[in-house]
Amino acid sequence: METLIAYFIKVNIALIIFYLLYIAFLKKDTFFAFRRYFLFVAIAFSFAYPFISVSAWGNIISFEKPQEYTSQVVVGEPSFVVLADEGQLAEPVNRITIDWWQVLLYILSAGIIFFFARFIWQLVSILHIKHKSVRKNIDGIQVFDLHDEITPFSFFRWIFIHIDSHSHTEIKQILLHEQTHARQWHSADVILMELLCVFFWWNPIVWLMKRETAINLEYLADNDVLRQGINCRDYQYHLLRLTYHQNASQIVNNFNVTQLKQRITMMNKTKSPARKLVKYLIALPLAFLLVAGNSVYAKNDKSNYAMESQQSSQKKVSKSNYIFTNVEKQAQFVNGSDALLKYIKSEMKYPKDALINNVMGRVFVNFIIEKDGSISDVKIFKGVNESLDKEAIRIIESMPKWIPAEQNGEIVRVRYNSSINFVLPAELNTEGLTIQTNDEDKNDFFYKQDKAYIDHFETFSEMILFPGGEEAYNKFVIENIKYPEIAKDKGIQGFVSVNYAINKDGEIYNIKVRESADPILDKEVVNTIKSMPKWIIRDKDKYGVSVKNLPVIFRLQNDKASEYTGVESENSFVVVGYGNK
Repeated sequence: METLIAYFIKVNIALIIFYLLYIAFLKKDTFFAFRRYFLFVAIAFSFAYPFISVSAWGNIISFEKPQEYTSQVVVGEPSFVVLADEGQLAEPVNRITIDWWQVLLYILSAGIIFFFARFIWQLVSILHIKHKSVRKNIDGIQVFDLHDEITPFSFFRWIFIHIDSHSHTEIKQILLHEQTHARQWHSADVILMELLCVFFWWNPIVWLMKRETAINLEYLADNDVLRQGINCRDYQYHLLRLTYHQNASQIVNNFNVTQLKQRITMMNKTKSPARKLVKYLIALPLAFLLVAGNSVYAKNDKSNYAMESQQSSQKKVSKSNYIFTNVEKQAQFVNGSDALLKYIKSEMKYPKDALINNVMGRVFVNFIIEKDGSISDVKIFKGVNESLDKEAIRIIESMPKWIPAEQNGEIVRVRYNSSINFVLPAELNTEGLTIQTNDEDKNDFFYKQDKAYIDHFETFSEMILFPGGEEAYNKFVIENIKYPEIAKDKGIQGFVSVNYAINKDGEIYNIKVRESADPILDKEVVNTIKSMPKWIIRDKDKYGVSVKNLPVIFRLQNDKASEYTGVESENSFVVVGYGNK
């Protein structure tokens, strides 16, 4: 694909250069035959020179690219989310990728198909006109008498005229003109330019070159008619009378074309002196530069190919130890993502110091999945802190064997990137709290040394109860939290979140405001917590310290209240203030 695109680019660069040279230096002279040859040779050279490479010229300049060595790549990007009370696997997101080169190829192909169909249709239309016409002989010349009144034209050796529309003198001029087209094979030039437009329809220079070719062929035919002794003025009047006649097709040599003014101007122009033919030699240094540029490109491309081949050979030699950068079949955890989720949940242990210091975040790791499915070379490439990083490595290293990756039907090694996100839920989040413990229970903070954190926290919910249960707790909060009058007067509202700890005796201490709306509202929530009765502790021997959270939303319903845009949570208590309008 890249080679074909490079070839097309080279061809079109040459066509553009030669067209600009033609317009700048050659368009206004009267060397019509030389101009025809120039255009034909320019097109042929443009298609041929990408295959011409002179090795000596390739040493002029070197554009060798610096080598890039790749030892690993992201094969998959799953994100393992680890909570302090529940493990969760975030499935990889299927991203939609667009191959823009492929899109461009489809667009170019669609254009080629359209214009090629148009070209075939024009050929068929000529055959249809020939079928409807009557073959006749005029002064020993075979012509096709057109059924419809359209402009006379020729296609290779076929000459078409609507005989009844022209006088004998006009028919003589037409035959001279069209015989020149037929004798000099002008239709071949027209067909060549049509095919060029089919394959390079997207290049406007090609269409301009087609127009210049068509008008130059008419200059050639007009010049030949005048050389036969036809009066120039009479011939020009004849052309003017045919101006509004319908043309048969774009791929024929029409006796009348739209560039009539240019044709008449060229007929009346003084012949260019022979010395001006030297202008055509300017094409030679341009051709030299194009070949030299292609030689440089070919040399560097060959050098890059040789280096890539060498690297490929080296890879084949050490294939057994190569860490693949891309694979056809990715490695998978045994029994799929559900099994991986269960594994993460069972193995996860939230580090104690991270729990106390309220540390959360995503740890990015990569590791190699060996041919036997085992895990090796686990590395942190973006960590959070030492304890979470170590826990992430421990989880990955303790994984059972995976189903290995495959490339070309062979089992291969592959480097796999992933991330583990450590998150503390609100009820375990100790941000803003200073936990106080005594010597006898310092080893019982949040968990027993020989037990997993999750098991211990789940036990807390069974060991500690509000007197009367959860309904009594909700009723207590609702009945005791009041909207402060001063806050209503000032139009104060917002979200307040307060943490508090409960010791072995069920007493509340260490009350801390995590999120504040206003000191007046904060104080109301703190006072409510302080007024709570002792909590019920079922087993003091197993109990350490429990951290609770009370979230409250204060919202006003009066003219003073601004629109509330704070936190909304189904676990929050909502206190509405009325009145004081």
